[in-house]
Amino acid sequence: MNRIFKNTSSLFSAHLMGRLGSLVLTIWLMPRIFSENELGGYFVAIALTNLIASITELGIHNPLIREMTLNLSQTRHYLGNALLVRLILSVIAYALMVISGTFLGYTRIIVTMIVYLGLAEIVNGIAQLYRCVFRAHEEMKYEAFTVVAERGTFFLIGCAAILLGYDLVNVCQVMLIASGVNMMLSIGFTRYRFTSLRFEPNRQIISILMQQALPFAIGNLFNLVYFRVDAIMLSKLSPDGIDANTWYGLAYTIVNAFTTLPGAFMMGAMFPVLSRAYENERDRLSAVYTYGVRWMVICAVPLTVGMATLSHEITKTLFPAYPPDTVEKIAIALRWLSASGGMIFLTTVVLTVLRAADKRRTFAVLMGTTALLNICLNLILIPRLSHIGAAIAMVITEVYLLTVGFGYISKKITKLTEIGFIMKVLLLSAVMGLGLVVLQERLSIWLLIPLAMLFYSGGISVLGEFRTKFTSL
Repeated sequence: MNRIFKNTSSLFSAHLMGRLGSLVLTIWLMPRIFSENELGGYFVAIALTNLIASITELGIHNPLIREMTLNLSQTRHYLGNALLVRLILSVIAYALMVISGTFLGYTRIIVTMIVYLGLAEIVNGIAQLYRCVFRAHEEMKYEAFTVVAERGTFFLIGCAAILLGYDLVNVCQVMLIASGVNMMLSIGFTRYRFTSLRFEPNRQIISILMQQALPFAIGNLFNLVYFRVDAIMLSKLSPDGIDANTWYGLAYTIVNAFTTLPGAFMMGAMFPVLSRAYENERDRLSAVYTYGVRWMVICAVPLTVGMATLSHEITKTLFPAYPPDTVEKIAIALRWLSASGGMIFLTTVVLTVLRAADKRRTFAVLMGTTALLNICLNLILIPRLSHIGAAIAMVITEVYLLTVGFGYISKKITKLTEIGFIMKVLLLSAVMGLGLVVLQERLSIWLLIPLAMLFYSGGISVLGEFRTKFTSL
């Protein structure tokens, strides 16, 4: 358990620092300098490159971590052969990024941003393979360092570039530089701490990885489609045009800053533990699973309640330069997206368990139906409700993923050993939410948020939910 908390805290702290830096840059600085139309184009370029970059991953990360976790002495060979696959796919993906940006009829500036952001995605993707080594060896402090270095570089140079009058294309170039820093550090740590970089191409290793990865690749692609296609559809279907991408993108960026925790905890720290429990210690699986669900519920529910309740105050505080009607548009999207953000904590548990249990077909089917539902909902809702429709579609889709995913795990893989913590969390969060409703007109948001956190954490502690329940992790 100590290792899990150590790894989680390392990853969470690093990613949270990075997300906070991005928040300052994207939420505080950019809206003051660039127009809504310019910022909307930036969000579209990010969504498109991020979506197509999923091709380079090909679902190989989790099988790679899984195999290296079970065969640590073969780290060098698994990493090297995965790298061969990644390099080939990177060339294909980058060509698709540029072609797609041009084919979809985006402006020259947006296409230029896609060129630089696409390269940044490719470089970060290569670095991510080396981060798999850190996760397999459960030494996430090295990943944490590379995250801080990358995000710190982007934040410092990016802020300087914007303040000196450079445009968003130059900001994208800074992102490429930061990605290069990430890759060089990741390669260096791997070389000097874990394994040499020499390897032999091995058809058997590639075959093992691909057999596990391809079903997950389909699921991962659907997962990225689900999370990113809304921004692309919004730019083409919204009656408000590309400005809607700014309103939606700003709200999404706020929520996305907090989804660092489930990624660090479940996909970072818990995934190797769940993999070992499923393969070699099946009697411990229910306890490990319950441990993950318990902490995600404890974190997710109050975050959802607090952000939804204070959505107008948050947007009014973060975007003082925007007129009231624009602030309200962002606030409504934030209110809906806070619900989906909370559910992401729990759906991350679902996806992590399916990957750890090597349920490839189930993962692909679940993510495929989720993506299809999301696309259909966006087609119906965006033309009618613009960016609010995209946010509502995200909530409905998360409900589907959560319901079907937990149902499958409970029936086919494992069950929770306890559920009492759910009622405690719901009760405390409801009381906290009522307190925020009563006090939000009387107190500053800078005082309300610490008070809410103090009340909730104190209540959880009094109810005994901070006690250690699973000491053998």
